[in-house]
Amino acid sequence: MKRQTKNEKRTTPPPSLSPSKKRAFTLILIFLPFVLLVGTELTLRYFEYGGNLDLVVKTTILGKEYYTLNREVARRYFSQKGVGIPEAYDDLFEIEKKPTTKRVFMLGESTMAGYPFDYNATAPRLLQDRLKQMLPQYNVEVINCGLAATNSYTVVDFAKELADYSPDAYVVYVGHNEFYGAMGVGSTEYLGQWRGMINLYLKLRELRLFLLLRDGMVSLKSMFREETTPQNATLMEAMVGEKTIAHNSSSYLIAKENFEANLRELISFCKEHRIPLILSTLTSNLRDQKPLLSIFDEETPEAQQQQWRTLMKEAATFVQVDNLSQAVESYRKAIATDTMQADAHYSLARCYDKLSDYASAKNEYIKARDYDGLRFRASSDFNALVRSLCNEFSIPLADAEKIFEEQSPNGVTGTNLMLEHLHPNFDGYFLLAKTFFQAIEANDVLVSKSEWNKQRQVSDEELKSFSGVTRFDLEAANFRIFELTHRWPFVPNENAKPKYPITDKASELAVDYVNKRVGWSKARSKLAEWYSKQGNYADAAKEYYAESKVMWYYYVPFMYMGDMYRNMNDTVKAEQWYHHALTLDESPFVHVRLGMLYYDTQQTDKSIEHFEAVFKNERSSTEMGAGDRSVARYFLAAAYVANRNSEKAITNLKLALQLNPNNSEARGLLAMLSR
Repeated sequence: MKRQTKNEKRTTPPPSLSPSKKRAFTLILIFLPFVLLVGTELTLRYFEYGGNLDLVVKTTILGKEYYTLNREVARRYFSQKGVGIPEAYDDLFEIEKKPTTKRVFMLGESTMAGYPFDYNATAPRLLQDRLKQMLPQYNVEVINCGLAATNSYTVVDFAKELADYSPDAYVVYVGHNEFYGAMGVGSTEYLGQWRGMINLYLKLRELRLFLLLRDGMVSLKSMFREETTPQNATLMEAMVGEKTIAHNSSSYLIAKENFEANLRELISFCKEHRIPLILSTLTSNLRDQKPLLSIFDEETPEAQQQQWRTLMKEAATFVQVDNLSQAVESYRKAIATDTMQADAHYSLARCYDKLSDYASAKNEYIKARDYDGLRFRASSDFNALVRSLCNEFSIPLADAEKIFEEQSPNGVTGTNLMLEHLHPNFDGYFLLAKTFFQAIEANDVLVSKSEWNKQRQVSDEELKSFSGVTRFDLEAANFRIFELTHRWPFVPNENAKPKYPITDKASELAVDYVNKRVGWSKARSKLAEWYSKQGNYADAAKEYYAESKVMWYYYVPFMYMGDMYRNMNDTVKAEQWYHHALTLDESPFVHVRLGMLYYDTQQTDKSIEHFEAVFKNERSSTEMGAGDRSVARYFLAAAYVANRNSEKAITNLKLALQLNPNNSEARGLLAMLSR
């Protein structure tokens, strides 16, 4: 037997693991990554990484809790750095929906949101005005869920979540942003062209870990990619990734297929959940918006392209000398060399318009829009899809395209109803709301025909006066459009942009508001105060009324409306608005105003009642200064004098002087009563 030396190592085999320990070790190896992922997800949720991306959140207004849309919800769909993300509207709706409430969610893009208007001038708010007028027995809630720079993916995403909030109907206006809206085939927020991948992304973005990975990838890409978006770019500029998308190109067809698939999913979901759905066709500016990008067909050779340019110059020369028939011939020849060139179709349409051949003009205007290589306006194919799906599934159709054409000169929509390429002016939004209303009424969407209160039907002009839309709204919208249309793609060089003309106080404050130097409510209050100082109480009342429509839960704008009508010696309306303010808040300031109103109209009992209410209210000592309370005591005393109650008059005059020894009116009346 060989003896082991010191230099030789003993090779003892390691102890083997038992089968149970092996299984435990294997399970740890398998589940450890999952534990780490779950732990990371929970940690990110705890620290609220990515913020709150819920669509609906709770908010408390004057002590009452409501539902509202999360203004930051758009961060679900936008990952770019340095791009202004659109905000959702914060319309309020009840947490506990009552049986007498009718709730309509309005879904879509910037047009549904109401761009470039806010609040009262949007189609959802104008629709609500009509519904409230005709259905006074119901509490009508119309919630604006429109979100700029998004498309049908967002509409489907929103619709699925809103089903949890007892909708009575969805109204959908979508389709213009299928190419450049978030997740569109030509968007900078591009996720590929496969719809399944985009839907998977929408599911995964609910995970905070996924958001962390997404943000990390975006930051990494930005380090190695040259910035192409201009500084201070509009959202319109920032969203365009693929600037040229030809009609019937592969990108075009994929966008159309995805649009159809999204609408089919929306229809199926609404039918499954028994949610009434109204789909709308899309309208845009045909007559007065030339193509944003005119492109040649890929198969058109250079020689034909040069021939096209020559014929276009020749036609333009004929137009200059008013030889329109020859110009038409030249434009037709140009189109024959390349039918895809949108500029030729638009120029031909203008000639037909001047020749009063309106049917031919409309046909060419449509082609000019459909062949526009920069796809900000939905083409005819998209409206055809909407109509086809409504017919296939018996979905109520709000045919906005048709209604706008019927209300436009010679059946072609232009700046009579549009501000630029596709956003309506105020008359356009009013008409769009009316179109939605007619679809709701005709199809028994909210109530049966017998429930509409026809006796309350008023004219369109009266409804416009109820809207609360003033010159301030129009100026804010005009300024936004001015800023938009003096940038790409409307003009090639923004350095030559003129200055927006500020002509009066309304335009001055509107510009300050749009530039975020003052809030919406503050701007309107300032304008109302300015009008009041000028003695223009009627316009001041309109500004307060506009505020009251948005802040219907707050007594102050109603109280100030009462002040303006009192200044106009309209005591009936003043009393009406003061009392409405009191239903919202038993404010001592409102009681003072009613006390003075009734004193002036010799209704002394009512005057005493309201002045006494001021001092029964514990808030008077904290909310009213000593001077104001002294004045109120003086008028209460004067009312008691009128009621021949000198004792109480003297008591209140003494209290008035305790509050303000310099109250000369109180001192004089007290001296007279003490003789």
